[in-house]
Amino acid sequence: MPAECSPPEKTFWVYVSLWIANFFSPLLYSGVTTVLPSVAADFHTSAATISLIVMLFAYSQGYIGAIGGRMSDLFGLRKMMTVGFIVCFVTLIGLFFSPNFMVLSIFRLIQGIGTALLISTSTAIAVNITPIYKRGTILGILTSAAYLGASLGPIIGGAIATFLGWRLLFLVLMIPNLAGLILFRGSLRLEWCTLDGEQFDTKGAVLLGLGTGAVSMGAGLMSLYFHLIWLVPIGVVLLILFVHMQKNSRYPIINIALFTKAKTFSLGLMAMMVNFGATTAFVYFSTMYFQQVRGFTPLIAGFFLLFKSAAQFSVAPFSGRLADKVHPEYIILIGLFLCTASLVTTAYLNENSSIYYILSTLFISGVGISIFSSPCTVSSLKEIPPREMAVASSLTATARSMGILASQIIVSLAISHYLGKQTVNPDTIPLFLSSMKFSFLLMSGINVICIIFYGILAYKIYKNDRAGKAA
Repeated sequence: MPAECSPPEKTFWVYVSLWIANFFSPLLYSGVTTVLPSVAADFHTSAATISLIVMLFAYSQGYIGAIGGRMSDLFGLRKMMTVGFIVCFVTLIGLFFSPNFMVLSIFRLIQGIGTALLISTSTAIAVNITPIYKRGTILGILTSAAYLGASLGPIIGGAIATFLGWRLLFLVLMIPNLAGLILFRGSLRLEWCTLDGEQFDTKGAVLLGLGTGAVSMGAGLMSLYFHLIWLVPIGVVLLILFVHMQKNSRYPIINIALFTKAKTFSLGLMAMMVNFGATTAFVYFSTMYFQQVRGFTPLIAGFFLLFKSAAQFSVAPFSGRLADKVHPEYIILIGLFLCTASLVTTAYLNENSSIYYILSTLFISGVGISIFSSPCTVSSLKEIPPREMAVASSLTATARSMGILASQIIVSLAISHYLGKQTVNPDTIPLFLSSMKFSFLLMSGINVICIIFYGILAYKIYKNDRAGKAA
């Protein structure tokens, strides 16, 4: 049974530290993504190969996110969040001194572990210390922090890459890392929700890691080494064995019953995976488009992406507050419509697209994502019992990470198909634009599937409300 949760000593400062954690993680992602063209030029790496940095980061983030909830229940949310901050700090040092692409990739893989622990534990702590009628508001504020980080990442990364060199970015990122760690440790001194007498399923964790790793590496690397495609079916078999093991485990890492009993949870995870994956591809392709196709500096590219992220940062708190007042499924549906529209319009960018057209697509994307995000989290967790909250919160982070991973696989395959091992240059720009168009249209089609499911759910909720009023 779970131990009693000790109330935080300084709730306000706990919220501030959670805000920093949610701000720092996307800052770490978007800032590094912005400097990838500079990294590729420095290490003489192709566009397809450099995308592996994002894929490896997403893999470790998704895998650790999946087991992070269980680890937090056993060892403590406070301890796991502290570990997340420390891992990020150590890997920032490693990234700064990386001598080649291989070492950089390894540290980025490890860094995903740290951000996964930050994201999953911060959400779980926020849900645990917040009354249910305020969860939407708090999650909206934390989501806005994430979007602020995503907003500043391209600016900070672009400015540093333009004037100082991309390596200095990792030193600058140590500032919010250390600030969040010190404030968190100082404001929350008591441990949070541990499980007594239960064990960690090591065999299940290894099986999950091998399965997701085989699928990720097989699908992600087959564009460069096609013979590795055989890893995909092996990974699928391992994941099937993992699910079977979890059903029969006394102390499962993931309670499979969550997916069958809480339908809004399963649907929410699917929507998060699809939507956040599309968002990642949007940022990656936009960065490459602005710098490689339009010839802008990393700093100017960052200012363009700021327009999108500023819309996210501004709208997210209001969408979270609205989710406390009306059914969040209605809000989610609107957000999905806008996200799909932005993907379709962005797919048709070319070398001569109007700046106003580009800014419009960025704005629509930013508003759509901000409207979708926190209501989707509220909807997903509303049927989850308190005992399973840490695991469920971690799985929401995992869904986002798996979406990022899946999108990077699609991006890598598309770029490899159209460009091969060529870099993006004036001769290959039409091929790059073709890969971007294919990726966005494919992802918009998957988004439509989510719209259909949420449309059905929203209609059922509407009918039930009408029946209740009539009665």
